[in-house]
Amino acid sequence: MTFYSTPNYSKYLHEWLKRGRNWHIEYGGYLSNHITHNWIALDAAGANQEKMQWWEDVYTNKAANKTTEATATISISTANKLEAPRNNPIDYTEITDANWLNNLQSIRIAFPLYRDFFDKKIAELGLSACLKRYYPALSEGMAGAALHATIHLGWAVDIDSTDMAAEGLAYMATAFQPLATGSIHTKHQLWSPDAPCPIQALKQILGDDRILQLAETAYSLSKTQDYKKLNRGGFQQRLITFDNPQQPMSLFLNEMVTLRLPAIGHDLTTAVEELSVITASALRSSNNEFFILHGLTSLHAVLSVLPHLDENAQRNALGYWFRALVATIVVQGNPGIKDSLTSLEEWGANRGIEQAIGYQLSDEQKAWWLQTLKSATDSLDEHVPKAVYVLKRWAEWQVFSSASNDVYAKAARHVVAANENGGVQDNLWFSKGFSTTSQDNRNRYD
Repeated sequence: MTFYSTPNYSKYLHEWLKRGRNWHIEYGGYLSNHITHNWIALDAAGANQEKMQWWEDVYTNKAANKTTEATATISISTANKLEAPRNNPIDYTEITDANWLNNLQSIRIAFPLYRDFFDKKIAELGLSACLKRYYPALSEGMAGAALHATIHLGWAVDIDSTDMAAEGLAYMATAFQPLATGSIHTKHQLWSPDAPCPIQALKQILGDDRILQLAETAYSLSKTQDYKKLNRGGFQQRLITFDNPQQPMSLFLNEMVTLRLPAIGHDLTTAVEELSVITASALRSSNNEFFILHGLTSLHAVLSVLPHLDENAQRNALGYWFRALVATIVVQGNPGIKDSLTSLEEWGANRGIEQAIGYQLSDEQKAWWLQTLKSATDSLDEHVPKAVYVLKRWAEWQVFSSASNDVYAKAARHVVAANENGGVQDNLWFSKGFSTTSQDNRNRYD
C-alpha cells in the first residue's frame, strides 16, 4: 500500500534541497543539520523564493541581529552556525558492497564515503530498489543521532530527493545505534500479532515499577567517561546505554517492548493510525517535549519509506521505531505521557463507534490546516513548522478516522499557540517539565 498522498510541491524545491550539500550533515560536534527539512515544510505552506532564502539566512546565522518583516529581532547563537562539508581526518577504506555493513557506526568518519557510495547505488539501482536493498539493515540502528538520520532519509524519500536520500542513508550508517537487538543480547521480538496493542503496551510500560530507576541508571551511566567520550550529546548518550547488555535497560526493552502488528498479508493502516495518534497525543500531553517531537517527525519518515520495502521489512522498521520511542520516553522521564493515556483511551472509544471509512476533510478544514502551517513558518525554530507539517500530512491522508483528525488538530493548535514571549516567531516552548524524579535534574535537557 502507499502511505500518504504527496502535496503539490513547487518546481523549485529540489533546487533548494540540492543546496543542502553546501553544509555538513552535523555541526557543533553532534547536532543535526535541519535546513532541508524546513525547506520542505515551508514549500508545502506555499512559501515563495524570498521566504526560502530567509530560512537559509536564519539557519546559517547570516541573519543574526537583523530585523525582517517576518520576525522580530533575530538573535541566534553562533553555536548554531552550520559547518562546511568535511573531509576525512584520516585515510579511510572505500565503502563497497563487500564491506558496507562492516563499517556501520563508524563514529561519523566515513560519512562522505558512505554518501558517495549511496550516490552511486541510487544512480545504478534507482532510489526505490536502493532502499529495498539497504534500508532493512540500517533500520535496526534508526535510534542514532536522536532519530535525525532516519528523519533526513524519510523526508527525502517522501519528496523523491536523491541528494538528500544519499545523505540520509549515509547518516543512518554512520550514526547507527541499535537498542538491544544485536546477537549479544537476549532473544527479542520486534513485533507480533499477539502482542498487546500499542496503547495497552505503553500503559504496562509506564506503570512498571522499574521505569524511574532505569531513567536514573541511564543518566548516571551517560555521565561516565566511557559515554562522554562518544560526544553524542546528553540525550543520545543516555539512549545508548539501552544497548548495553550488562545493564537492566536492555533487558527491559526485550522483556516489555514488542509492537503489535498484523501478520504478513494483512493491511497496516489501522496499526499506523494508532501509532500516529500516540505520537500526536504524546507531543501535546508532554507540552511539546523536544525529543517526543522527534518521535512524531521520525514516524512520518519511516512511513515514507515503507512502500519501498517488503512486508517483513516494513514491520521490522516499525518495530525498531517503536522501541526507540519507548526508550526516548523512559530516558526523558515520561514527560506527560501518563496524561496522554487518558486521551488515548478516549480516542479509542470514539474511534470504535465510527464507521470504518476514512474521514474526508471539508474545504474549511483543508484551509485551516494550510493557514495553521503558514502561521508556523515564521518560527525561528524549525521544529514548529516541521511538527505542524507532519500533523497536516496525516490529516490529509484521509484514511483515518475523524477521532484521529481531532487529535492531530489539537496537537497542531498546541504547537503554534503563543508561547510565553508572545508569538510563534519565538522558539517553540519546549517543556522542561519532566517527571517528579527528574525535575531536579533539568541539566539533562540537552
